[in-house]
Amino acid sequence: MPLLWMVRTAFTPHAEVFRSTLALVPANPTVANFPAAFGLFPVGDWFLNSLGVATACALGKLIVAAPAAFAFARGRFAGRDAGFALVVGTMTVPYVITLIPTYMAVVQAGLYDTHLAVIIPTVAHCGFACFFLRQAFRQLPGEIFEAAAIDGAGPWRQFLLVALPNVRAALAALFVLGFLSAWNLYLWPLLVLESPEHKTLAIGLKLFATTGEQGGQWGPLMATAMLGVAPVLILFLLAQKQIVSAFVTSGIR
Repeated sequence: MPLLWMVRTAFTPHAEVFRSTLALVPANPTVANFPAAFGLFPVGDWFLNSLGVATACALGKLIVAAPAAFAFARGRFAGRDAGFALVVGTMTVPYVITLIPTYMAVVQAGLYDTHLAVIIPTVAHCGFACFFLRQAFRQLPGEIFEAAAIDGAGPWRQFLLVALPNVRAALAALFVLGFLSAWNLYLWPLLVLESPEHKTLAIGLKLFATTGEQGGQWGPLMATAMLGVAPVLILFLLAQKQIVSAFVTSGIR
Protein backbone atom coordinates (compact mmCIF):
# COMPACT_ATOMS: atom_id res chain seq x y z
CA MET A 1 0.00 0.00 0.00
CA PRO A 2 2.75 2.57 0.75
CA LEU A 3 4.31 1.87 -2.67
CA LEU A 4 0.96 2.35 -4.41
CA TRP A 5 0.43 5.62 -2.55
CA MET A 6 3.92 6.77 -3.53
CA VAL A 7 3.16 6.12 -7.20
CA ARG A 8 -0.23 7.83 -6.92
CA THR A 9 1.20 10.96 -5.29
CA ALA A 10 4.01 11.15 -7.85
CA PHE A 11 1.38 11.62 -10.56
CA THR A 12 -0.95 13.88 -8.53
CA PRO A 13 -1.03 17.71 -8.91
CA HIS A 14 -0.05 19.59 -5.76
CA ALA A 15 -3.57 20.99 -5.28
CA GLU A 16 -5.06 17.49 -5.10
CA VAL A 17 -2.57 15.86 -2.72
CA PHE A 18 -4.47 16.72 0.48
CA ARG A 19 -8.04 16.53 -0.76
CA SER A 20 -10.44 14.90 1.68
CA THR A 21 -11.73 12.54 -0.99
CA LEU A 22 -8.83 10.33 -1.95
CA ALA A 23 -8.79 7.80 -4.76
CA LEU A 24 -6.20 5.32 -5.91
CA VAL A 25 -6.06 7.04 -9.30
CA PRO A 26 -5.73 10.87 -9.25
CA ALA A 27 -8.51 12.86 -10.90
CA ASN A 28 -6.04 14.83 -13.03
CA PRO A 29 -2.86 12.76 -13.38
CA THR A 30 0.28 14.63 -14.37
CA VAL A 31 3.96 13.96 -14.97
CA ALA A 32 4.92 17.53 -14.04
CA ASN A 33 6.25 16.40 -10.66
CA PHE A 34 9.23 14.67 -12.27
CA PRO A 35 10.75 17.70 -14.05
CA ALA A 36 9.75 19.80 -11.03
CA ALA A 37 11.84 17.57 -8.77
CA PHE A 38 14.91 18.06 -10.96
CA GLY A 39 14.27 21.81 -10.99
CA LEU A 40 14.04 22.15 -7.21
CA PHE A 41 17.13 20.13 -6.25
CA PRO A 42 20.07 18.36 -7.97
CA VAL A 43 18.18 15.06 -8.07
CA GLY A 44 20.25 13.79 -10.99
CA ASP A 45 23.47 14.29 -9.02
CA TRP A 46 21.96 12.55 -6.00
CA PHE A 47 20.91 9.58 -8.11
CA LEU A 48 24.35 9.22 -9.70
CA ASN A 49 26.01 9.62 -6.30
CA SER A 50 23.87 6.85 -4.83
CA LEU A 51 24.50 4.62 -7.83
CA GLY A 52 28.26 5.12 -7.68
CA VAL A 53 28.53 4.73 -3.91
CA ALA A 54 26.31 1.63 -3.78
CA THR A 55 28.17 -0.05 -6.65
CA ALA A 56 31.57 0.73 -5.14
CA CYS A 57 30.48 -0.57 -1.72
CA ALA A 58 29.10 -3.81 -3.17
CA LEU A 59 32.17 -4.48 -5.32
CA GLY A 60 34.52 -3.45 -2.52
CA LYS A 61 32.98 -5.92 -0.11
CA LEU A 62 33.41 -8.74 -2.63
CA ILE A 63 37.03 -7.79 -3.34
CA VAL A 64 37.87 -7.76 0.37
CA ALA A 65 35.72 -10.65 1.58
CA ALA A 66 36.27 -13.22 -1.18
CA PRO A 67 40.04 -13.81 -0.69
CA ALA A 68 39.63 -13.76 3.10
CA ALA A 69 36.74 -16.23 2.95
CA PHE A 70 38.73 -18.56 0.67
CA ALA A 71 41.67 -18.47 3.07
CA PHE A 72 39.42 -19.26 6.03
CA ALA A 73 37.71 -22.08 4.10
CA ARG A 74 40.66 -23.76 2.35
CA GLY A 75 43.81 -22.35 3.90
CA ARG A 76 45.91 -24.13 6.50
CA PHE A 77 47.66 -21.66 8.78
CA ALA A 78 48.00 -20.93 12.47
CA GLY A 79 45.18 -18.86 13.90
CA ARG A 80 42.77 -19.55 11.06
CA ASP A 81 39.80 -20.42 13.25
CA ALA A 82 40.57 -17.65 15.73
CA GLY A 83 40.79 -15.13 12.91
CA PHE A 84 37.49 -16.27 11.45
CA ALA A 85 35.85 -16.08 14.88
CA LEU A 86 37.13 -12.50 15.19
CA VAL A 87 35.68 -11.56 11.80
CA VAL A 88 32.32 -13.10 12.64
CA GLY A 89 32.45 -11.42 16.05
CA THR A 90 32.45 -8.00 14.40
CA MET A 91 28.85 -8.66 13.35
CA THR A 92 27.80 -8.63 17.01
CA VAL A 93 29.12 -5.09 17.61
CA PRO A 94 26.23 -2.58 17.51
CA TYR A 95 26.59 -0.21 14.58
CA VAL A 96 26.05 2.93 16.67
CA ILE A 97 29.05 2.12 18.88
CA THR A 98 31.40 2.52 15.92
CA LEU A 99 29.95 5.82 14.68
CA ILE A 100 32.02 8.25 16.77
CA PRO A 101 35.46 6.59 16.35
CA THR A 102 34.83 6.04 12.65
CA TYR A 103 33.72 9.65 12.22
CA MET A 104 36.88 10.90 13.96
CA ALA A 105 39.04 8.67 11.76
CA VAL A 106 37.33 9.98 8.61
CA VAL A 107 37.85 13.61 9.65
CA GLN A 108 41.50 13.07 10.59
CA ALA A 109 42.14 11.29 7.28
CA GLY A 110 40.76 14.28 5.37
CA LEU A 111 37.91 12.29 3.84
CA TYR A 112 35.04 14.31 5.31
CA ASP A 113 32.45 15.34 2.70
CA THR A 114 33.77 12.87 0.14
CA HIS A 115 32.20 9.67 -1.11
CA LEU A 116 35.20 7.71 0.15
CA ALA A 117 34.01 8.61 3.66
CA VAL A 118 30.96 6.46 2.95
CA ILE A 119 32.57 3.74 0.84
CA ILE A 120 35.58 2.78 2.97
CA PRO A 121 33.77 2.26 6.33
CA THR A 122 30.94 0.43 4.56
CA VAL A 123 33.35 -1.94 2.82
CA ALA A 124 35.12 -2.53 6.14
CA HIS A 125 31.88 -3.94 7.58
CA CYS A 126 32.16 -7.12 5.52
CA GLY A 127 31.85 -9.74 8.27
CA PHE A 128 28.66 -11.23 6.87
CA ALA A 129 30.07 -11.37 3.33
CA CYS A 130 33.15 -13.19 4.61
CA PHE A 131 31.03 -15.65 6.60
CA PHE A 132 28.65 -16.29 3.71
CA LEU A 133 31.39 -16.86 1.12
CA ARG A 134 33.34 -19.12 3.48
CA GLN A 135 30.33 -21.40 3.67
CA ALA A 136 30.04 -21.36 -0.13
CA PHE A 137 33.72 -22.25 -0.58
CA ARG A 138 33.43 -25.07 1.96
CA GLN A 139 30.67 -26.67 -0.12
CA LEU A 140 33.06 -27.17 -3.04
CA PRO A 141 34.63 -30.67 -3.27
CA GLY A 142 38.25 -30.80 -2.21
CA GLU A 143 39.13 -32.97 -5.21
CA ILE A 144 38.95 -30.04 -7.62
CA PHE A 145 41.54 -28.13 -5.60
CA GLU A 146 43.76 -31.21 -5.30
CA ALA A 147 43.60 -31.66 -9.08
CA ALA A 148 44.45 -27.99 -9.58
CA ALA A 149 47.41 -28.30 -7.21
CA ILE A 150 48.69 -31.34 -9.12
CA ASP A 151 48.52 -29.27 -12.31
CA GLY A 152 50.73 -26.67 -10.64
CA ALA A 153 48.12 -24.12 -9.59
CA GLY A 154 49.04 -22.16 -6.50
CA PRO A 155 46.57 -20.74 -3.96
CA TRP A 156 45.80 -17.61 -6.00
CA ARG A 157 45.18 -19.53 -9.22
CA GLN A 158 42.98 -21.98 -7.34
CA PHE A 159 41.06 -19.05 -5.93
CA LEU A 160 40.67 -17.16 -9.21
CA LEU A 161 40.26 -20.03 -11.68
CA VAL A 162 38.61 -22.77 -9.61
CA ALA A 163 36.84 -21.33 -6.57
CA LEU A 164 35.30 -18.10 -7.88
CA PRO A 165 33.66 -19.58 -11.01
CA ASN A 166 31.96 -22.20 -8.84
CA VAL A 167 30.39 -19.71 -6.42
CA ARG A 168 28.95 -17.26 -8.95
CA ALA A 169 25.48 -17.47 -7.40
CA ALA A 170 26.83 -16.56 -3.97
CA LEU A 171 28.84 -13.67 -5.43
CA ALA A 172 25.79 -12.36 -7.28
CA ALA A 173 23.64 -12.62 -4.16
CA LEU A 174 26.20 -10.78 -2.06
CA PHE A 175 26.58 -8.06 -4.67
CA VAL A 176 22.83 -7.47 -4.71
CA LEU A 177 22.58 -7.48 -0.90
CA GLY A 178 25.58 -5.16 -0.61
CA PHE A 179 24.15 -2.81 -3.22
CA LEU A 180 20.75 -2.67 -1.53
CA SER A 181 22.33 -2.08 1.88
CA ALA A 182 24.53 0.76 0.60
CA TRP A 183 21.71 2.27 -1.48
CA ASN A 184 19.54 2.57 1.64
CA LEU A 185 22.23 4.04 3.90
CA TYR A 186 21.00 7.16 5.67
CA LEU A 187 22.58 7.88 9.04
CA TRP A 188 26.24 7.54 8.07
CA PRO A 189 26.05 9.57 4.82
CA LEU A 190 24.05 12.18 6.75
CA LEU A 191 27.00 12.56 9.15
CA VAL A 192 29.87 12.70 6.65
CA LEU A 193 28.37 14.32 3.52
CA GLU A 194 27.75 18.06 3.81
CA SER A 195 27.80 19.58 0.31
CA PRO A 196 24.46 19.34 -1.55
CA GLU A 197 26.18 18.03 -4.67
CA HIS A 198 27.76 15.18 -2.69
CA LYS A 199 24.60 13.96 -1.00
CA THR A 200 22.98 10.66 -1.86
CA LEU A 201 19.35 10.19 -2.84
CA ALA A 202 18.28 8.92 0.58
CA ILE A 203 19.52 12.12 2.25
CA GLY A 204 18.27 14.42 -0.47
CA LEU A 205 14.69 13.19 -0.16
CA LYS A 206 14.38 14.83 3.24
CA LEU A 207 15.13 18.25 1.76
CA PHE A 208 11.84 18.23 -0.13
CA ALA A 209 9.93 18.31 3.15
CA THR A 210 12.18 20.55 5.24
CA THR A 211 13.96 23.13 3.07
CA GLY A 212 12.61 26.69 2.91
CA GLU A 213 10.11 27.51 0.20
CA GLN A 214 10.55 24.07 -1.32
CA GLY A 215 9.23 22.39 1.83
CA GLY A 216 6.08 20.34 1.49
CA GLN A 217 6.58 19.51 -2.19
CA TRP A 218 5.02 16.08 -1.85
CA GLY A 219 4.50 15.42 -5.54
CA PRO A 220 8.16 16.00 -6.50
CA LEU A 221 9.18 14.18 -3.30
CA MET A 222 7.30 11.03 -4.32
CA ALA A 223 8.54 11.33 -7.90
CA THR A 224 12.09 11.33 -6.55
CA ALA A 225 11.26 8.43 -4.24
CA MET A 226 10.16 6.45 -7.30
CA LEU A 227 13.61 7.03 -8.79
CA GLY A 228 15.06 5.62 -5.59
CA VAL A 229 12.89 2.52 -5.61
CA ALA A 230 13.18 1.66 -9.31
CA PRO A 231 16.86 0.53 -9.45
CA VAL A 232 16.48 -1.55 -6.29
CA LEU A 233 13.34 -3.25 -7.58
CA ILE A 234 14.83 -3.93 -11.01
CA LEU A 235 18.06 -5.32 -9.55
CA PHE A 236 16.21 -7.62 -7.18
CA LEU A 237 13.90 -8.93 -9.92
CA LEU A 238 16.87 -9.66 -12.18
CA ALA A 239 18.89 -11.42 -9.47
CA GLN A 240 16.24 -13.14 -7.35
CA LYS A 241 17.07 -16.60 -8.76
CA GLN A 242 20.75 -16.18 -7.89
CA ILE A 243 19.86 -15.00 -4.39
CA VAL A 244 17.59 -17.99 -3.72
CA SER A 245 20.14 -20.40 -5.20
CA ALA A 246 22.96 -18.96 -3.11
CA PHE A 247 21.06 -19.26 0.16
CA VAL A 248 19.92 -22.80 -0.67
CA THR A 249 23.36 -24.12 -1.64
CA SER A 250 25.50 -22.21 0.89
CA GLY A 251 24.30 -23.99 3.99
CA ILE A 252 26.44 -24.30 7.09
CA ARG A 253 28.52 -27.44 7.10
